[in-house]
Amino acid sequence: MKHSRRFWKMLCILLAAAFVGLLLSIIICAVAVRTATYTVTLQSLSSPLRLVAVSDLHGRSFGRDNSRLLEKIRAQKPDAILLVGDMIDRSAEESDAERLAALVGTLTDIAPVFFAPGNHEQTYMKTDPTLLDRMAQAGATVVDDSYVDVTIAGQPLRIGGTMGHGFAFGRTEEEFAASPEYAFLKDFESTDVPKVCLAHMPDTFIFNGAYDLWDVDLVVSGHTHGGLVRLPFVGGLYAPMQGWLPEYDRGYFRLGGHMQMVITSGLAGHGPFPRINNLPEIAVIDLVPAQ
Repeated sequence: MKHSRRFWKMLCILLAAAFVGLLLSIIICAVAVRTATYTVTLQSLSSPLRLVAVSDLHGRSFGRDNSRLLEKIRAQKPDAILLVGDMIDRSAEESDAERLAALVGTLTDIAPVFFAPGNHEQTYMKTDPTLLDRMAQAGATVVDDSYVDVTIAGQPLRIGGTMGHGFAFGRTEEEFAASPEYAFLKDFESTDVPKVCLAHMPDTFIFNGAYDLWDVDLVVSGHTHGGLVRLPFVGGLYAPMQGWLPEYDRGYFRLGGHMQMVITSGLAGHGPFPRINNLPEIAVIDLVPAQ
């Protein structure tokens, strides 16, 4: 009887400790922002560049007017800032779009900003088709099945963006060949300068061997929220399109013989579901020339 009471007492203590740990994790993941740094070697690069990728903000704010987020980004001294989609929520109000435009405007004081829409922007724009124009007016270069040739810190780059898929994905090959994303990718790959593609969904290239179809040097993605819940020694719990225990949840990946991909776990949770053991992050991508 005595041993039984001791067992239940210990069990209650362990459950209470687990609950407190879970609660602390949710609270910390709601306010803190970490920096995930990746070094990417590009054969066609002549001088180093630092990019900061920001994704999946979903209209949240880290500090008043996103002051903590801005401070974190500014501290990295980026040469360019990549906004990789779902910066606003699909159910956002016009005031949310105005706040995002203000954030973009402040970011342009730090470095050139490139904005690629995600699936939430696409849904939001069904009721407010002016969103991308607002981002452009705020100073961002919008890349939506389009690209720009730029020189940043003396280094030529081609930066583009797409929300489409780099393979047929439920279409015939003929339908895919007639799609906007196919036309964009064919044109996008036709250069010898380094090519950076902002594809909000990693699904654009990770399925059906799409990474071997296109000559793209670096893909920067978000969308996965890092698997939302990070399981110790395992990784992310769930990601859209990939399902449970996704392989491509966050981090650096080499795809096929040429393409490299960085997936940022982004900043917000997913709808009503909080991040657990999964700090919000910005991704710092240091591009370096091959030796």
